[in-house]
Amino acid sequence: MRALILLIACLRGWAQVPAEMVQIPAGEFTMGRTKLTPDDKTKMRPVVLLDDRPDHKVQLDAFLLDKTEVTHAQYAEFVKVTRRKPPYHWLNGAMPADLSNHPIYNVDWDDASAYCKFREKRLPTEAEWERAARGGKDSLSYPWGDKADAKMALYNTQTGPVPVGKFPPNGFGLHDMSGSVSEWCADWFEREYYAHSPAANPKGPETGMYKVIRGGAWSDSPARITVFFRNWVRPNQKTPNLGFRCAR
Repeated sequence: MRALILLIACLRGWAQVPAEMVQIPAGEFTMGRTKLTPDDKTKMRPVVLLDDRPDHKVQLDAFLLDKTEVTHAQYAEFVKVTRRKPPYHWLNGAMPADLSNHPIYNVDWDDASAYCKFREKRLPTEAEWERAARGGKDSLSYPWGDKADAKMALYNTQTGPVPVGKFPPNGFGLHDMSGSVSEWCADWFEREYYAHSPAANPKGPETGMYKVIRGGAWSDSPARITVFFRNWVRPNQKTPNLGFRCAR
């Protein structure tokens, strides 16, 4: 009887997953860079780029994450209802029609957080983001493997993002976890956080100067779109290569 009750509860949980989201199962994964580079071995790697080590085990509860980055059209609904100031590339406050299915950009951390709350969601933690990006596969550099592949992600270009979902999903069914636009995370950034972060459901430092962004963008090199590369910007940063997706 107990097993039946648990099964029913599980099925109800899956039934409540919104169509635009996927459920990332609870579990443990290895967070951080597991591979040494030639620079590591010669001690030539700048200290600031050692923030993706040490690799460490992290246990996370189950959570939901948007399948794609938030689009211009979705953000336009939020702007219309809340009257929030639109991104600066919307001429006269109007969303460019040809960008409706492109990821939203030129939004700062507060904009992203407010949008997620509007949808009764939140920004993902850095650990949740990396767990999701890996798609259930530890020790890989990209969601699909160890080599950059222009057929799997948009990067190293000067032409800006493309519509969401154009590239194949990862093992969890998530699109564009590498490339396209970088994504805001909930966490404040701390360079040595991995050395003392909690082993279960880490949420980052309580305060800071910069917010974590992940995934790399259309403008980045292959080294910056890996699942473990950590980047950080001021919370008020608004750029054409930075967007977000929501969690719950």
